[in-house]
Amino acid sequence: MIVPAKTNPKWAAIVTGQQTYALKFLAAKIMLGRLIRSANDPQAIAAAIDELHTLYSQNIAVPSAKEDMKTIFG
Repeated sequence: MIVPAKTNPKWAAIVTGQQTYALKFLAAKIMLGRLIRSANDPQAIAAAIDELHTLYSQNIAVPSAKEDMKTIFG
């Protein structure tokens, strides 16, 4: 599985809290709690997307991370 590009609008919706999902990957759940609180301007949103994208890219072999990608991006 490939992690979708950072330009996919779903990343911004996730890190700003506009869209929520029942995530299984615990590290992402914890990170998102922090990112949603800090993503309050375009620069912070871009940094949050980078951070979350990197987490999933580095852990895509983890079954729960794969499930999250399917849940979010189909």
